[in-house]
Amino acid sequence: MKKDIKLPSIDQCPVDDIVFIEGKGNYSIVFLKNKKQITIAKTLKKFESQLRMNPFLRAHKSYLVNRENISGKNFEGTNTLTTILGNEIPISRRKLDLVKKHFA
Repeated sequence: MKKDIKLPSIDQCPVDDIVFIEGKGNYSIVFLKNKKQITIAKTLKKFESQLRMNPFLRAHKSYLVNRENISGKNFEGTNTLTTILGNEIPISRRKLDLVKKHFA
């Protein structure tokens, strides 16, 4: 299991500091606990394969979420996860059963 990941402007970023990663085409925005956002030219799929042994969950085609940094979940109506930063992460219909299983 990988403990650190290399990000631009940060040599070794602890994986636990990543709250979620948002995919935007060939770029990804990494949201950290210290409210810093880092844009990197790497697809979400590459991050997913790099972090597969860590507590990350693909809740939507555009979001990879650290399960340990989720403060709330809503499976009724809106189907969202709330991060410790207060961001609402949508859960896609296809991923809903998988996400429910991880938080059951």
